[in-house]
Amino acid sequence: MSENKRLIGSVNVTSTEIKCPGCGASIGIRFNPSSTTLTCPFCGLSSYLPTPQNGAVAEELDFNAAMQRASVDWGHYKKLIICSNCGGQTVYDTEQVTGACPFCGSTSVAPAAETEQIMVPNAVIPFSFTPEQTQEYFISFLKRKRMLNKKALKCKLEKVVGIYLPFWTFDAYTASSYYAYKDNGFYAPADHVSDVWYQYIDDVVVFASDRLRHPFISKVQNYDFEKAVPYSPKYLAGIPAERYTLGLNDGWERAKKLITEKLKKDVHRYNRHLRVEKIATNYYGVKFRCLMAPMYLATYRFGKKTLQVAINGQTGETFCEAPTKIGRIILLGLLGFLLVCALEVVIRWLHI
Repeated sequence: MSENKRLIGSVNVTSTEIKCPGCGASIGIRFNPSSTTLTCPFCGLSSYLPTPQNGAVAEELDFNAAMQRASVDWGHYKKLIICSNCGGQTVYDTEQVTGACPFCGSTSVAPAAETEQIMVPNAVIPFSFTPEQTQEYFISFLKRKRMLNKKALKCKLEKVVGIYLPFWTFDAYTASSYYAYKDNGFYAPADHVSDVWYQYIDDVVVFASDRLRHPFISKVQNYDFEKAVPYSPKYLAGIPAERYTLGLNDGWERAKKLITEKLKKDVHRYNRHLRVEKIATNYYGVKFRCLMAPMYLATYRFGKKTLQVAINGQTGETFCEAPTKIGRIILLGLLGFLLVCALEVVIRWLHI
């Protein structure tokens, strides 16, 4: 493999191209999620990549040393594309042709400045199925919808795009002092108690983007983060990735709010008589991961409408708007009501 050095934000980094070990080609090399292999379109050679099943584990980095350890080397050349319509920032391989935003479909996209620093992820959840298999998950989702218009089952997904989404995950040891309301029963006066609570927090997850571009992404983000593997540019070969827009420090502040709520609930779960009113927490040994997780975005047409679809690229969990018979049912109900009213008028007229 050839190495190339480039200057990014005044930092000299090393970049390694992905090349086929068989024929040496570097264009069109793609990750195949169905076989967890990197496949060359020219000579057909496939090579296996590490998976959680064979022991690949993603390292968690020390939060306090994050700024010293932060890397902008994605392993091979990347370009950052920004959509002027929805604000989406997407990282592509340099040789990929980028004509439209994967989130909103707009063609108003432009490359960002070359000096843009993009912190490299240290963990990836690989795609577990191919774009062709998304149709099966889509139809399976529709079949579970109540009052579905059966014509929708004949629809085909269009513009299927696979993309990696950014997440922060945090682990920490916590020591908390809390002030709680204690319920002593119906006939006993309530007490206020103070105590200390120690707990290890594992994998608090924060979505690392503040831009809402697709309405259904948030509904299918239930990933199994334990199956993340160490980052390799090979998993992103031929697949775009969204750049995080929520930085590490802001992500940690958001994570602390989630941790606070979890600690309150866990104290109550331990002692059902306690309702925590105030809690102050110290954090120790905080670790984090910058993690990329897979998502498929698509559309389908029903009548004159174009509807959006989001499919979790790991689990297959799917969400979209589904056409139903509710309008027809309401219309039939209204017609039935009018018919009953008309019959009552006729009956009264006959008895006059």
